[in-house]
Amino acid sequence: MNYLNIALIILLACWIIFAFLSKRGILERYNISAFGPILMVRTMRGQKLLTMLAYPRRFWRFFGNVGIPMMVVGMLTMFTIVILTDYVMLQALSENAMPMPDKYNAPQNIFLIPGLNDYIPLVWGAIGLMVTLVVHELAHAVLCRTEGVSVKSMGALLLGIVPIGGFAEPDEEELFGKKKEPDPADARGAGTDSNIGVGYDYAVRQTLETEGGIWHGNRSKSEVEQERDSGAENGVSRRSRMRILAAGVMANFVVALIAFSLFFGPVLGGIAPVSDVVVVSVDENSVAAQAGIKEDMVITQADNTTINTAHDFYATIATRESLPMTIHTKERDKREAFMLAGEGATLQTWVTIEEVMPDSAATRANLMKGMTIARIDDTRIDNTTDFISFLNTTVPGQTVEVFFAENNSTMIELGSLPDRSCGYLGVASTTRIKFAGMTIGEYPASARLHIFKNIPSFMNRIEGWLFILAMPLIELEGGRFGGFDNSMQFYEPIGWAAGYGVLVFWIASALLWIGWINFYAGLFNCLPAIPMDGGHIFKDIIHSLFGRVMSDHNAEQLSKSIAVTFAVLILVSFMFMIFGPCIVHGF
Repeated sequence: MNYLNIALIILLACWIIFAFLSKRGILERYNISAFGPILMVRTMRGQKLLTMLAYPRRFWRFFGNVGIPMMVVGMLTMFTIVILTDYVMLQALSENAMPMPDKYNAPQNIFLIPGLNDYIPLVWGAIGLMVTLVVHELAHAVLCRTEGVSVKSMGALLLGIVPIGGFAEPDEEELFGKKKEPDPADARGAGTDSNIGVGYDYAVRQTLETEGGIWHGNRSKSEVEQERDSGAENGVSRRSRMRILAAGVMANFVVALIAFSLFFGPVLGGIAPVSDVVVVSVDENSVAAQAGIKEDMVITQADNTTINTAHDFYATIATRESLPMTIHTKERDKREAFMLAGEGATLQTWVTIEEVMPDSAATRANLMKGMTIARIDDTRIDNTTDFISFLNTTVPGQTVEVFFAENNSTMIELGSLPDRSCGYLGVASTTRIKFAGMTIGEYPASARLHIFKNIPSFMNRIEGWLFILAMPLIELEGGRFGGFDNSMQFYEPIGWAAGYGVLVFWIASALLWIGWINFYAGLFNCLPAIPMDGGHIFKDIIHSLFGRVMSDHNAEQLSKSIAVTFAVLILVSFMFMIFGPCIVHGF
């Protein structure tokens, strides 16, 4: 049973439990609403805090005003990505080249749910998601308070017991101008709360101010009347509403900028590689096992010789005649030295296939990843240098016999490449080394850190931003990079970070995922599709444009129609991305 089936079973169980608790009135008692397996947990706490945070009104209005054009840019970016993806998939469909269903378009990987999403780690993803939800909804709430819109409640959305969203619940009549029947209690002035101080006419607000009550808007009468004239008939102005809606995305972008600036700046600057050489496996009862060496340890030194690469290790061992030898290692943040002594510490090397290129001679010969090449024709292959040197002596179309460590062989007719005159096999390979019972591999720690440290240098190009957006999906050498949890043994803190140990790597992983999830969630919310924030702003922009050439009523109806059309188009696009490959190739 795969993880998706387990998750569906858990959600079904949660649905049944929530329905039972809701029927008994237990959820309502704690101000919780259930919608299938989704819980909406509300609270009225934090209203005074919102009033305090909203006090610098000029700053928050500026914050919202900057957020509007930022959101428009994000809107255009995301819509362009959706259209280009649709174009590529439709072209693939017409050419009968639709990609196979895989983890890239799996339904669980569309949503930012740590642990369920294959690309988001549970712990750091949960931290990043919680930060994203808090800053997004808090920004909405603060701008509501600034613009004079009631925040009826705040809270979290849970899918089962997993947080998937947050919300600030504004008064919809004040925000969107929705009409409702007058409440007789309003005429008597009932329900007034001086701590909230929103949803009343200007005279009541002015009274609150003069009598010492707290009103977060702090607007003058002329400002209120001016914004009412320029906006929705029964709510705040469209400009105010756009500021409120843009605030959440703007907050996500600001947090992403801060997190990425720290991650790519001082944090990565305080990390350096120690070695690329790792112990892949250790044979039972071997010399290495008896010395205490374990799998995944990084080799940093052999006797007094510094080891940075597998070639360094091979060259050092090949020049030695016998044991004993001291091997220095690093495991997470712990350094140790082990003495290798005894018989049977022989050096063995071979070449392992790491990747088979499509439409190549290797593919036609059914070569696969993990195969070990021991000899080609009469030439012994001990390392990748031998392998490349032999291929340089061949010509396209030449037939060679490749022998494997498994004592089998196959005949292969070499292919060609336009930029080379020698034969082309079509594999990526690596040298495997075995010594004293331990198999040595190489992890591109230095190259990977170099790539990430240089990302800021190409953020002035579109490629840099696309790299950031797709960062968790990109397969670099050594696999995807999701943080330092499984690779901190290859690095050490230096400079300002020296002495902080594993804490530096925890900070780096947290900043990476806080930055990425805020950036991704902010862009996703820019989509011009209601109920996304971008959908509401898109509708207001369309209304403002057409409101100049037609009546307000006609502009409202037209903007609604266009907004709904875009929402349906984007929904259909996402469904096509997810289920298109499954429909073509089968579920």
